[in-house]
Amino acid sequence: MNLLIVTGERSAENYASLLVDELSKIDSSINFFSVCSDTLKDKTKQVANFKDISVIGAKEALSIANKAYKLLNNIKSNIIEYKIDMVILMDFPEFNMKIMKFAKKLGKKVVYYISPQLWAWRRYRINALFKYSDLIIPILPFEKTFFNVKKPNQHKIFYAGHPIVDILTKQTTQEEVREDIILIMPGSRKSEINYNSKTMFEAAKIINNNVNDFKFIWIVPKHIEMDFVKDKLKGYEFIQIEQDSYAFMKKSYFGILKSGTTTLEATLFNLPMVVSYRISKASYYIGKMLIKNIKYISLPNLIYGDEVVKELIEEKATAQAIADEFFRLHRNQSLYKEMQNKLKSVSFVLGEYPVTQKIAKKIYSIA
Repeated sequence: MNLLIVTGERSAENYASLLVDELSKIDSSINFFSVCSDTLKDKTKQVANFKDISVIGAKEALSIANKAYKLLNNIKSNIIEYKIDMVILMDFPEFNMKIMKFAKKLGKKVVYYISPQLWAWRRYRINALFKYSDLIIPILPFEKTFFNVKKPNQHKIFYAGHPIVDILTKQTTQEEVREDIILIMPGSRKSEINYNSKTMFEAAKIINNNVNDFKFIWIVPKHIEMDFVKDKLKGYEFIQIEQDSYAFMKKSYFGILKSGTTTLEATLFNLPMVVSYRISKASYYIGKMLIKNIKYISLPNLIYGDEVVKELIEEKATAQAIADEFFRLHRNQSLYKEMQNKLKSVSFVLGEYPVTQKIAKKIYSIA
């Protein structure tokens, strides 16, 4: 069987890597092809790199439209050239739903793993998703409920939990003593760092001026150039640079985090946090118009169904507001522990290890 996996960002690629391992155990004769960056290159034949079209926001997406169009046509050609039998699409809906239709019309098996966030916006696409997919695999518990309500008794839905459980199980079961460390994670893309780092660093400065003995750690992704990092740290030399996010989530006292998968990782490490998020004004207002009936944007809050962690979005994302949330929890340990208890509740519903093994078996069953 020739199998193509299409990823559009790093967390999805990490989950894809786990999936390739599990599918290989089931059938060692599978030939894997992928749209990936670095993680899958040694496990699959890379047919394209998503790096140039991995952006955030509507405004940013317009800037790479031509590159995305060329990449899309390249992938379509690869599906034909390499006689792909099955396509596994991971998140990245604006791109992957086009591949989904193309592949299905050619008679290929189509699996949508990490289903599009149709509960947030453009819900009408649910009809296309069910029409052109053979198997739909959501990774958040409320997404399963959403699909069952919209498309009841659909055999195409399979939920086993979130694959992040597989990545973090061993590390999160070995709890360490919390140290006086404040973790800063403004994003993994340069565009995210540009929008979020200064506010977070200014908040760190406020905290640093008011409490003693705390270390401030910025987790810098390995693909980010050091010249870029050093430029951002001018005036904030008290902030240290590290790259192992899990090692520091395990022992940090508090996190100042951008919304995204990072908040779910921090949840599994039971790390109290504040979520701060900025994008371009144009992208924010376009998103606000498109996204309806969604009260929260951070995953812990979405899964819990109520505020677990403070969200500071756009104009509310100020250095003082971030610092104030740290002081609120630090000065009242009962509130700090209450947040930890709620984070444990969120972790509980993310599924039981091993998640990816179950998903791989289900995917192989329809091959």
